[in-house]
Amino acid sequence: MQAKRDTYQVITDTIVAALEKCGPYERPWLGQTLTMPVNATTGHEYRGTNILMLWLAAKEAGYAANSWATFKQWADKGATVRKGEKGTPIIWFKMLDRKDADSGEVDEDGRRIPCARLSWAFNAAQVDGYTADESRTEGDNQVSPIEQADRLISASGAKARHEGTQAFYRPSTDEIVMPPAHLFTGTSTSSPTEAYYSVKLHELTHWTGPRLAREFGKRFGDEAYAAEELVAELGAAFLCAKLGIAAEPRADHASYLASWIRVLKNDRKAFVTAASKASEAADYLLGFQHQQIQEAA
Repeated sequence: MQAKRDTYQVITDTIVAALEKCGPYERPWLGQTLTMPVNATTGHEYRGTNILMLWLAAKEAGYAANSWATFKQWADKGATVRKGEKGTPIIWFKMLDRKDADSGEVDEDGRRIPCARLSWAFNAAQVDGYTADESRTEGDNQVSPIEQADRLISASGAKARHEGTQAFYRPSTDEIVMPPAHLFTGTSTSSPTEAYYSVKLHELTHWTGPRLAREFGKRFGDEAYAAEELVAELGAAFLCAKLGIAAEPRADHASYLASWIRVLKNDRKAFVTAASKASEAADYLLGFQHQQIQEAA
């Protein structure tokens, strides 16, 4: 009899394997053609951990499409997953009634708890009989990333200072400190503008920490700092994708790689937690932009 798979462990093992193969100056969830993965049947964007799982799978396999669905969902659309194709694990939560430990009866107060479940998604490149919706092509992401990013940053109301040669969020003064823009030279895969906004969105994600009461306490111990850095990097990656910015992370992020892997190996739920909090931070920031648009209408 096959042992029951641990949902969190499957996710963690996949992420750790990908991180261990990363070069010192590259992250698998960022690339030149980064777009948010969407469900081919509902059109909804995937969230949290699933974004990273699908990005990793797309990068490794070289998928250009950002449409994904389960085996059954593809079948419902009249498409067929090709024989031998490997699915990518995605996580979802089913709400269950909390039962009394002694009687086994459902609690009178009707409390419900989320229970993690695994499904397997397949990319559009893995199926036959599917024609992509032309309205959801890469062209949709050809926005003005500078305008979009500036609008979001301004709408947030976050204070930012440009001085020195380091980038960080300073909790004591509640402000972001950035090197002057002219010091950003870019990399072989990103322009100075892309590099600048990628860094600024990373620090802006840190800025959301106290506003969302984001803390990593005893569960993470001394690794809480690395966990928060992972949230900030993922948050920046999510925002870059939403804003149409293609960028490579800062070179000094490579020094955090070992800490990230250690956190993941020590706590199988760490990545799911970090990705969830990163999505929460990205949604919080995008909310300012949406509010500004509504007020201007």
